[in-house]
Formats: sequence, structure tokens, C-alpha cells
Amino acid sequence: MEPRTRRSLEAMRLKHVGHIFGRVVRMRAYFGAFLMATIAGTTLMDTAPWRRVWLLVQMVVALAFFFYELRRYEREGISARGLFINFAGGLVLEQSLTWGTGGLASPLLPLIAPLAFIAAALLPGAQRKVLMAAELGMVAVLSVVHLNGWTPPLHLSFLGAPPRELLIAISGCTFLSIFAANAMGSAFRRTVEDMLAESFQQRDELLATHRTYARTLEALSGEIAHELKNPLATVKGLTQLMQRETERAQPQERLEVLAGEVTRMQGILEEFLNFSRPLVPLSLSEVDLSALCDQALVLHEGVAAEHGVTILRDSEGPLHAVCDTRKVRQVVMNLLLNAIDASPRGGQVLVCLESTSTGDVRVVIRDSGAGLAPELAGRVFEAGVTTKKRGSGLGLTVARALARQHGGDVTLRNEVAGGCVAELVLPREPPADTLGPVRGREVSHAG
Repeated sequence: MEPRTRRSLEAMRLKHVGHIFGRVVRMRAYFGAFLMATIAGTTLMDTAPWRRVWLLVQMVVALAFFFYELRRYEREGISARGLFINFAGGLVLEQSLTWGTGGLASPLLPLIAPLAFIAAALLPGAQRKVLMAAELGMVAVLSVVHLNGWTPPLHLSFLGAPPRELLIAISGCTFLSIFAANAMGSAFRRTVEDMLAESFQQRDELLATHRTYARTLEALSGEIAHELKNPLATVKGLTQLMQRETERAQPQERLEVLAGEVTRMQGILEEFLNFSRPLVPLSLSEVDLSALCDQALVLHEGVAAEHGVTILRDSEGPLHAVCDTRKVRQVVMNLLLNAIDASPRGGQVLVCLESTSTGDVRVVIRDSGAGLAPELAGRVFEAGVTTKKRGSGLGLTVARALARQHGGDVTLRNEVAGGCVAELVLPREPPADTLGPVRGREVSHAG
């Protein structure tokens, strides 16, 4: 895990733990007196004078510690060091109360297990190990002292002395409970950290995508401005000329030039704006890709006829995938238009749909052109790279980004027999982390 991510996780953990920790500290301070009085009242039933002195001192120390922690928390807030001091102090107080209320037979002895779990879940690795060693050491000392009778009888007299075998069993179970509590607390902490780390990673990847698009848009802004400058100058010049020559009866030629330049500017702006479309959440539905490709072919029949190119279609039947219809249609139309432009007059473009062995759906578009130039083969998906005289170089960049947003991809390769093959691969079901909910399951066939 990266240091920056670890620091973020630590800060987030302390922030959220602080809300709970503050309530616990306040509760313990204000109700600590009641707890101490209850324990003291119980020990009044015992006849051992040392126990009353022990617990009296314990009450004073515990209440002083409770209110010291409350003032420190209100003054400094939560910190890793403060958490460790709190847990260490709580462990000492718990063990002191355990000694004074029965030793291994104390009803307070099992409290060490939940304290160990919480400490293991909240404290960093080094502090957690230190506290675990202290827990085991204190229980070991208590067990040795109690079982060997090196002190006055620790058990409460009105409850009677428990058998030695029972004390040994309690000691062993306490050791096991400490190990188990620490293991479970550590596992809980790791699980939470892994979940948070994955969330941070996804956030960083999304931010990186946004930064990449922002940098590309910034770099292309000058190029787009230059692309628009020339047609705007043409439109302006022709408009001024037509204003001066209003007496001419046939401005048709100049109007056609104006319309062509306006269409050119519109195309440039559409490609530039479409570059940001992968950042828009997906609007998912179940789509028949065969019908979608048929629509794209119909829309490009006129362009293909103008270029003298024949479009052929081959499919194994209806193929469905959950995707964003508008975005996938844009990818198919972009690849199809590129194939038509690349094919010579009299050539053909073949569109095939097939399913893969992994369950994905593949749209394959083959042209009969010269193929990719070696110097461009590795750069065709970079923004601004184009072989067209009036291209912006954003079409393939947008197509790949849209496909990858679906969990798929777009690839280009040269055929051995000539021409280029463009492949759009889409999963039948998008990955769970795609943006945007699935809106319905109806089959989409056309617009």
C-alpha cells in the first residue's frame, strides 16, 4: 500500500473512530463513579481489609484517569498516541480491578477479551503487538501469583474458594481468548483497510481518467481553434462578398461553399465535444447489436455509394448485450466510416458479428484499403493523430474510450491479405463498477 494511501486511511479511521471514542470517554467519566461505587459496595460484603484499601485506591486512580482522558480528548481530539494511552490505561485498570475482585475467579476477568479485540481493530501494528504482549504478561503474572498463593486470598470470601483445576482452566481459556480476540480484531482491521484501499484506488483511477481528458482537451483546444479559424474566415469573406454583390442573381455556388464550411465546423465541434462523452455515466439497456449494426449500415449507404464502396453484412443471428445504445452506435458508426474512407473505389467493407468463447460479443469491420502505415500502427488511438486532411484525430480515441467504459475495447490490425480490421469487443454484461444503473431489460432495436 502506498504511503499516501496509508496516511489517508489512518486519517479517515481516526476521524470516524473519534466520534465513537468521544462518547465512550464521556460516558466512562460521568458513569465511572457509579461503576466504582457498585464495585466497592460488592466488596463490603468481603471481610478482607486489604481488599477495601486496594479498591479505595483503585477508585481514586480510575476516576482521576477517566476525567484526565476526558479533558485531554476535549483539548487535543483523537490521535493514535491518545488511543494507545487510553487502551493501555484501561488494561491496567481492568487488571487491577480483577486482582481486587477475585483474581482468576473475578467476574471482571473476561472483560480483557473485548478490550483486546477493540484495541487490535483500532491500533496500528506496533502498538497492537505491544498491548497484546502486555495483556498476556498481566494474565500470566496473575495466574502464577494466584495459583501459587503468593498473596492473600484473592477470591471473594462470600463466594468461596474455587477449585485449583477450575482456576487453571480459567487461566488457559483467558490466554486463548486474548489470542482469538487479537486475531479477530486484526482481521477486522485488515478487511476494513482493504475495502477503503480499494475505494481509494478506484477514486484515484477515476481522477486520473479525468485528468487525462482534461490535459488532452487543453492540448487540443489550440488545434481546434486553428481548425475552426480557416472555415470561419471563408464564411466571413464569402458573406461580405455576397453583401457587396447583392445584385448578382446566382449566389448558388457561394452558398454551397458556405454550407460545406458550416458542415465542416459542425463536424469538428461534434468530435471535440464527443471526446468528453466517456465521462458521462452509462445509460444501460439490453440491446440487439445486429439491429444496431443494420441501422449504422443504412445511415452510411449514401456515403458508401458516393465513395463507390460496397457494404456487406454477415451475422450469426441476433446478439444481445447490456450497453449504452447511443455510445455503442457512435463507436460502430465511427469504425464503419473509417473503413469506407480507407477503401478504394470499387472496394468493399464487410461487417461481421460473432460471440466469443468467453461470452463476449465482437463486431468486426474489414475494409479493402492499404492498411495501417507502420509509423502510425502504434499511435492511431492517440488524440490528434489522423491521416485525413480534415480530420481532428479524435474519432478513434473517443471510440476506444467508450468501449472501455463498457468493460470492452477497440483494436485495429492489418490483414495479411490486405486491408485493415477494426474490432469492437463488448461483454454481454458490463462490469459491476460501470457508472450508471441498468435502466430496464427491454430489447432496444432501433432509435
